[in-house]
Amino acid sequence: MSQKQRMKRRKQKKKIKITLFGLVLIYIFFRSVPSLFAIGLKTELPERYRIRDAIETEGIIIKEEIVYTADGQGKIKLFAKEGERVPVGAKIAELTLIGDTSQLKERLEEIENKIEVLSKTNEENSLKNGYEANINNLIREIQNSISKGNYGLASKLKDRLSSYSKKDADITNNTLIESSLEALEKEKSKIEDQILNSIISYNSTEAGIVSYKIDGYEDKYSINNIDKYNYSNFKNIANNQTATSDGESVKVKQPIFKIINNFEWYILIRIDNVKEIASFEEGDFIVLSGKDIIGELRGYVERISIEGNKGIFLCKFNRDFQNYYDKRHVELDIIINEYDSFRIRKKSIVEKEGIKGVYIKDINGIVRFRPIEILKEDEEYAYISTGDKNSYITIGEGDEKLRTVRLFDEILLNPANVEEGMIID
Repeated sequence: MSQKQRMKRRKQKKKIKITLFGLVLIYIFFRSVPSLFAIGLKTELPERYRIRDAIETEGIIIKEEIVYTADGQGKIKLFAKEGERVPVGAKIAELTLIGDTSQLKERLEEIENKIEVLSKTNEENSLKNGYEANINNLIREIQNSISKGNYGLASKLKDRLSSYSKKDADITNNTLIESSLEALEKEKSKIEDQILNSIISYNSTEAGIVSYKIDGYEDKYSINNIDKYNYSNFKNIANNQTATSDGESVKVKQPIFKIINNFEWYILIRIDNVKEIASFEEGDFIVLSGKDIIGELRGYVERISIEGNKGIFLCKFNRDFQNYYDKRHVELDIIINEYDSFRIRKKSIVEKEGIKGVYIKDINGIVRFRPIEILKEDEEYAYISTGDKNSYITIGEGDEKLRTVRLFDEILLNPANVEEGMIID
């Protein structure tokens, strides 16, 4: 082979090597382009989230309330704070009367009449000792008559003894004696002073929470009528609440304040479709949340009343009353079911071979596809199944199980520029 041919052959080999090297570089470049685009891509861990299936509805709060009204016209002075819990006998308000004291005078007349009756009974009762002496004498006379054989006299004396015994029993068993004459005298003196000074004090007759907010439904939605309420009671629930303020002028019979029992209270809940609450029975535990509920409210279903396909829940509570003592109508959700999920951003979801999923970056920086099962969605997030104890889910109708997202998987937020198998720093 001539030197010229050898030189030509070397040039050809060199071109082939350069070509192959170039192809390899081109191949590596194109393989690397997606990874170059993926450098700096943001990831986010899935967030544990408790999903709730709930029914949106409304409720009416029913409380044990004692309303105190003005006994005359005048100006009111308040001593207790709104929402404060007070004991029995606490001074709540004071009314300085203007003019009319007729209500007090009526009460004074009632007390004076009762004092008169009790006083007469007391006088009769004071004769009891005299009756007892007479009875003892009669018994001795009866014994002497019998010993002397004078049975006719003994019979007459026995009749007299019976009449004394009956009189004594009538006095002893008189129910008016149970009343305290001393207490009535004190009350009489107090009312007389009030009429004289034109000042009426109002003290709590029961322990509970003080509220100066009156909505006019205190009698309509009373704890005394909880067995009578039904679906129709939700009509025309208006917010007509008024509040008594310190120094305000009030009229006769005008509500001033109320004392509310804070230990037991109820919510009457409207049910528009009884099929939605088919799993509940009377006595069941219930959890409420929603617009007017602070956090969660837990209680028990006291009564269920069904009218066709509608009905009511009467639910009983013994906690968190301070959050609802001044409310009557509330918007709420009945929690039907709760279960765990992962919350992920909807923009991270892709579809591969007809299966929805996300790309994750594993511990080695390799991109992996993970199928997901969407349970619920909102505008920004999707709530996906956590799978079984090994993080596997079943897609479609088959029995094949696929690994889904786990708690510490890094989900790629922008999957448009990545593909499975890619290596990300």
